Amino acid sequence: MLATHQDAERRYESLREMARNSIGNELPYTDRSNIHLRGICQKALLQAKLWDNDPKRLVDWPWDSGYQDYSYRNPKRFELATWYGNTLAGLSLGRPSYAGTRLRLEFIESRPSSSPLKGRIVPITISVAELYANIIGADELRIIDPVDQKLVEYYTSFGYRYKTAVSEKNHKHYLVKAIL
Repeated sequence: MLATHQDAERRYESLREMARNSIGNELPYTDRSNIHLRGICQKALLQAKLWDNDPKRLVDWPWDSGYQDYSYRNPKRFELATWYGNTLAGLSLGRPSYAGTRLRLEFIESRPSSSPLKGRIVPITISVAELYANIIGADELRIIDPVDQKLVEYYTSFGYRYKTAVSEKNHKHYLVKAIL
């Protein structure tokens, strides 16, 4: 890893940590002392591996192998591991656009079964992502490729608008919200 890459990694990890700590201290839940917002570590990846065979899992993104490549290519990334005590309850990853004007949330996943934070992973993730976007100077947050219409409707309840983008190469759909 080049020194400049390491410098970027350290600098942006500091900003990610600032967003996680700020939101973590302000969570509106009575059990917030049990909720820990962290970066994605080896322990989180090992627990996420247990989700692979869960019949309630809606996606099949390989956190254990996918995170390593994604994180290396994107030192400015957004990442969040949401813990409830010692139980991994959710993971999310995203990255700023090349111009830095948008933050893309590309992966948001809750523990598929018996989640201690059922119904709270998305609000927590969105709060941290919106603050991180603001910190890095992005003016909008996009939630990329929601898995179904039910999720689209859920995300719109947080003030996001549904959009589609069609190009010669692909057909993407996402939700977008301006960051003030």
